[in-house]
Amino acid sequence: MTQPSRRPQAATIIRWTGTLVSSALFVWLLSRQQWSVVLEKASNLEWWAIFASLGLYLISYSCNTLRWCILLWSQDVKISFWRALRIAWAGNFASNFLPSTIGGDGFRMLAIYPYTNSKTLAIGSVALDRLINMAAMSCLLPLPLAIFGTRLAALTAITIPVPVQKLVEHYFPKIAEASKTWASRPMSFVWAFLAAWPSNLAPILVSYVIALQLGMNVSIFDVIAVQTVSYFLSVLPISVNGYGLREMVFTTLYASLGANIGQASTLALLSRLLMVLATLPGGLWLTGAAMGNQEE
Repeated sequence: MTQPSRRPQAATIIRWTGTLVSSALFVWLLSRQQWSVVLEKASNLEWWAIFASLGLYLISYSCNTLRWCILLWSQDVKISFWRALRIAWAGNFASNFLPSTIGGDGFRMLAIYPYTNSKTLAIGSVALDRLINMAAMSCLLPLPLAIFGTRLAALTAITIPVPVQKLVEHYFPKIAEASKTWASRPMSFVWAFLAAWPSNLAPILVSYVIALQLGMNVSIFDVIAVQTVSYFLSVLPISVNGYGLREMVFTTLYASLGANIGQASTLALLSRLLMVLATLPGGLWLTGAAMGNQEE
């Protein structure tokens, strides 16, 4: 009787431990910086770069929503793009306080249920949406393997304290069940996969723009490699929205590419700040989306 209650407690402990450990490592890196130099670099960021970054996040959120809508519309779910965008954006905001970077997925499942009246469609659409997005990102994995090589092994050994197998065992049954529902609409997978590319490339461009503004000598391929590693480590439920973990990965990998730690840590902090700012409109829609308001 006590074992089921221990599992959520253990998962919570793992998440907060992962957040604290990775945050502690990142703070240790920050303690070695000359903050006057870091603040000077951040203050030199041009306004066009800030607005362009926020615009790219808007494009990313819109394409994320389109990918999800393709799956919903293929099952005749009656929801407008604008309504789905509000739910997805509210989920992005909620992710700031939930496990890993996919914590907002649970919110989306709850919010979309009134429109589907089916747990299979509600859970399945979000699970497949996440899987398709990961499939698109997995196409980029050869880049970090080619650029970082064996250095990735040491990084993943530090940042993955729990077996990935447990994560797969938890989500695979949901994805398998959802796949059966969408099997009769194979083109929805194709269109959703295509929509995943701009949604993933937009945040990569944000990091690239900021890196250039900070004077970092990196190529777009370097940025794609770092972002891909950060993405897959952040989706693991070992931290709260990837806090600390993402920043540590950014700082470590960019430093290995020749950037100084001041530049790498500033990039990590500024990109995180812009990411959080971009989710703020979702906070305005959080209550309405959770209540499952019907179309006007």
